[in-house]
Amino acid sequence: MIPMILFALIVTWLLAHMMSVDPILSQVGPTDPEVLELERQRVGYYDPWFVKLGKYLYNFFTGDWGDSYIVDAGKPVIKLIGEIFPKTFELMIIPTLISPFIAVKLGTIAASNKDKKKDSIIRFIAILGAAFPVFWIAKMIQVFFGVSLPDFTNGQFEIPVMLVNTPGLSYPGPPGAFITGFRIIDSIIYNDQLFLLDTILHLILPAITMLLFSFAGLTALTRSSMLEVLDQDYIRTARAKGVEEKDVIDKHALRNALLPSSDKIIGSLLGAFLGSLFVEMIFNYQGFGYLFVTAVQAGDYLLINGLTVFATIFTLAGTLISDVMYTIIDPRISYK
Repeated sequence: MIPMILFALIVTWLLAHMMSVDPILSQVGPTDPEVLELERQRVGYYDPWFVKLGKYLYNFFTGDWGDSYIVDAGKPVIKLIGEIFPKTFELMIIPTLISPFIAVKLGTIAASNKDKKKDSIIRFIAILGAAFPVFWIAKMIQVFFGVSLPDFTNGQFEIPVMLVNTPGLSYPGPPGAFITGFRIIDSIIYNDQLFLLDTILHLILPAITMLLFSFAGLTALTRSSMLEVLDQDYIRTARAKGVEEKDVIDKHALRNALLPSSDKIIGSLLGAFLGSLFVEMIFNYQGFGYLFVTAVQAGDYLLINGLTVFATIFTLAGTLISDVMYTIIDPRISYK
């Protein structure tokens, strides 16, 4: 993981410095050339590239990821990520937890009923979910509930709006600083039912979109893995001994079939995290993906660097967890 993180840091730094954006000019402005020149000298704008890269790597590993200068001027990047990531985590955690159960169940049913009506229906649903891009699914859901069922999105109740407002949401929550940064947990801690209701309402449609997008591929993979396992000799032996079909599927076949699917399950978490970019933009849900697109459009390259590296670390950590899960699912696998 460490070489990969270093590689990601270097590549993102190089790409960021190839952008036609002058962060010092964006901060100071072109009105005072003398102040602009002094600021460039202060931050080492004229230093050789390897000196700049060395400073960047040193600052990164000491916790200084730089400050945003456009999206949220003056705020440290690492603090901004810490504030925005809980919203994306809340959005993706529900589909990520529910999707594997639905997909494994559907894949198992399809494999157990190969070439029958149930199998055809499940495969058709999986193909639909895999064929359409997530942004199209999100847009169709948005149009359906926004046009066909307007009462669902434009509720008839009123939520009081306080003086301080949280971007993207109509109800800012309880007064005072948030404890955890997770809106659902904070609403429970403060016993603020309006804040909890507002948070859940803004999560429903994006979560449905993420759920439909994430379970399709896992369903197809589980089905193919189950079909391969069901053709093994030990499955035929279990059936010949009179073991009930339910026990053959659940106790003998499913655990072995989950080995290749486990990587996909972890990958669905990463896919939900990275795929949330499109969902957040369409539903105006201001989380990690929304912040990333905003940073790119604004040319806030320090924020782009921080978000890209954070996503890389998240992906590598997910890959590591997936490798460890192999040893739990199949005790025959060990890393020595």
